[in-house]
Amino acid sequence: MDLTIVGDVVVSGRPRNAPNADGRPGSSAFPLLRGGDLTIGNLEAALTESGQRAEKLVAIRTPRSGAAELAAMGFDLMSLATNHAMDYGAVGMRDTVAALDAAGVAHAGFGESIAEASRPRTVVVGDDTLAFLSFCSALPLGYNATTDRAGIAAIRVRQSFEFDSGFLDETPGTPPFVHSTAHESDVGAAEQIVRKAKADNTFVAIALHWGVPFCYLPSAQGPLAQYQQPLARRLIDAGADLIIGHHPHCLHPAEFYDNGLILYSTGNFVFDWSDGWDTESMVAQNDAHPAAPYQPALLEGPWFESAVFRVTLDKQHGPTLRVAPIELDADSQPIMPSPAASASILAAFERSSRQLDPCVHVDSDGTVRRQPHP
Repeated sequence: MDLTIVGDVVVSGRPRNAPNADGRPGSSAFPLLRGGDLTIGNLEAALTESGQRAEKLVAIRTPRSGAAELAAMGFDLMSLATNHAMDYGAVGMRDTVAALDAAGVAHAGFGESIAEASRPRTVVVGDDTLAFLSFCSALPLGYNATTDRAGIAAIRVRQSFEFDSGFLDETPGTPPFVHSTAHESDVGAAEQIVRKAKADNTFVAIALHWGVPFCYLPSAQGPLAQYQQPLARRLIDAGADLIIGHHPHCLHPAEFYDNGLILYSTGNFVFDWSDGWDTESMVAQNDAHPAAPYQPALLEGPWFESAVFRVTLDKQHGPTLRVAPIELDADSQPIMPSPAASASILAAFERSSRQLDPCVHVDSDGTVRRQPHP
């Protein structure tokens, strides 16, 4: 089964670069979505003109008409469990589901109860089936579904903070180290869902909205939060073939583990300006955050460096991966990079992946493979 996978997607109907397939630097990268059995993306914002805005720093939404645009682009499956899914409440997500259903785009991650939100979406490809699930760990308060509340599927995270008082006296302003672990009851529930999905289907893929955006995580703590690798590995041990990560808005490592593949962050694909999203939104003062301290640092280099991931799932040999670099232009639209930019993106992806597994190598054509480490 051949999957084409991208990261965060926000569509608001803005004019697009004329699509073409010649691959010239600066030309549209939308044609890269075509060619596989299924194309999977992460829907970052609700498709709605309704609902009440959540009291949070950044709350975004886009028009319902975006669903038809997603279908025209070639998307087959969208993950819905994100930190912005419920920015306009359950009303906004009901609009989103209705719009996607009308456009013929399948989805997972939202429901009227936790059972519905956590339910896999099954897609048939030839003689095989893919069970697709969507969970969020970057979870605003009250966004998760419960037995009697609509919301998104969640795997919550516990955090604690460690600091050395002597070191902080010597280097004041240094952030504490953040320890994090996935909530055990949520992990156990997800494992049961994955085991059943694997028993009923050929393959299982899980979208996870998790991790820390690049501008907020100190480099000394590494690109991954502590909970991420153990959580991903447990889900693969339970039967998942593929983990698709997003939320950090940049590329993070890939890891082959047992018979599965973990894409820790797939970056951005297209990110239209939308209701609630602008250059000042990261520091805007509002009722929820009258004096937000963070600088508007998100729209920097890593934001604009991304990729399209080609994953082949094979019952006997496990997954294979090829990475096709892309860039986002000044309007956060996907374009083809220059050869130098493409090589730079692949080299950075290889370096970060080898920090997790020294056996990972990335060829010049983007093929990712494991070979014995000398």
